[in-house]
Amino acid sequence: MDCLALLAMTLTYQIYCEVHSKERIMKMSIKYILIPLFAAFITSTVSYGTTDDANKSNINSIKAIVDDEIITQEEVIKRSLAAIKEAQGKYRGNEFENKVDEIFKNTLDELIDRKVLIKEANKIFGTDEAKKKDLEKDLDSFVKGAVKNVGSLSKYYEIAESQGINPIEKKKELKEDIMIDRIMKENVYNKIIIQPKLLRRYYIENIDEFRQKKEVKLRHIMIKFSTHNNNKEETFSITQQIMKRLEKGEDFSNLAKQFSEAVHAEDGGLWSFEEVNELRKDLRDVVYSLKDNECSKIIESPVGYHIFKIELIKPAKTQEFEEVQDGIYKKIFREETIRLKHQYINSLKTGVFIKIVN
Repeated sequence: MDCLALLAMTLTYQIYCEVHSKERIMKMSIKYILIPLFAAFITSTVSYGTTDDANKSNINSIKAIVDDEIITQEEVIKRSLAAIKEAQGKYRGNEFENKVDEIFKNTLDELIDRKVLIKEANKIFGTDEAKKKDLEKDLDSFVKGAVKNVGSLSKYYEIAESQGINPIEKKKELKEDIMIDRIMKENVYNKIIIQPKLLRRYYIENIDEFRQKKEVKLRHIMIKFSTHNNNKEETFSITQQIMKRLEKGEDFSNLAKQFSEAVHAEDGGLWSFEEVNELRKDLRDVVYSLKDNECSKIIESPVGYHIFKIELIKPAKTQEFEEVQDGIYKKIFREETIRLKHQYINSLKTGVFIKIVN
């Protein structure tokens, strides 16, 4: 690791210590604090071979052995980067730490499965000249297509280098991907047969999935107690005046824009189906009892007085089988793919030495 990278990591840790309590620092493993910097360091230096021996010893520590091949910490981290980055935006503290552990574990499992599949693919393609020629043809075609898309071979290498990608390693990985896809197609995908009667049975046995509840879109006017010094009489009087204007035929949307103190007032008090479903139960019950285009009476809640007007009603219904059979097929196909894939890979693992190194 060069001095600047080491300094950056050290300073980041020092700053972290200053803004967090000592107790928190003791609880959080340093690996989580330095994950973003370490990930950036891995992608910017490992691809170019600039790490020193000490760092290679760290990031290349063995995480698993699959027969005569190893999986290193570097491989696990590099393959986990996208998932960790996504997790950073969703989780905090211990929850983030636990999520990172889960990502690392799942990634290691995926890499082990990949090694097992590659070993099987090499056995199959290594003894079949026709398959080997067909594979090389597809591989060359893909690379030529990529070069054509960027304009030239030199541009292709320039882009690869700018993204920290080794083109030779990438081509090898692509070749492995094609081989894996072929043996998976032969041993998993092509073996999936879903009979039409299975779709119908799923529909009948899971009919609740296809029942759509009644949905309502509405307009809303609310006058808050807090806006009027928590004077309920004054608040009710103002709401009554608005109700009288509605009864005389004035436009609900215009009055909502003028007087409503609720969200969406500037949109004429319009609420979507989803937002209506999030209303307090007592207010939602009132709303769902109204007919299309009907206006409610004045309703009191702990925060003020409300008037609702139904804008659109989607009645409750059960979707017909013909409407949902494509979705059912995709779901069953996906589940069957996962089942057969695990079954196939586990059958391959019986002949492979696998050891996970803690």
